[in-house]
Amino acid sequence: MRRSRLLALVAAGVASSSAALAQELPFPIAAWSRTTAAVEDRGAPLERGAAVFNNWCSACHSRGPQNAPGTASLQMKYQGSVPAALEDRRDLTPEVVKVFVRNGVAMMAPFRKTEVSDADLEALAAYLARR
Repeated sequence: MRRSRLLALVAAGVASSSAALAQELPFPIAAWSRTTAAVEDRGAPLERGAAVFNNWCSACHSRGPQNAPGTASLQMKYQGSVPAALEDRRDLTPEVVKVFVRNGVAMMAPFRKTEVSDADLEALAAYLARR
């Protein structure tokens, strides 16, 4: 009896923490996500690019370098001369995004076509290169 009550309390705490965190995020999260390569065909092109970013890139490159190692690394590299969060950058071109995604850079591993399809890479590149 004691163990099941403890588990129920922990589950309730996790659920309430997750709900509070979701309300506090300063940026939108895509309404859909997937973990297998396929053409993202829902929404406008920029919405599809945002979904690809949220699914594959946001774990390392979301806003807020405290929990995003890619953002923290770019913050250290650029020292504020350009935004560290990729979604805030205005100097990225589609070509640069594609090269970094397919080839990787520094500690970032490359993404294969079985992970990020060519169509999804096009949508992602358009999303990050928007001005």
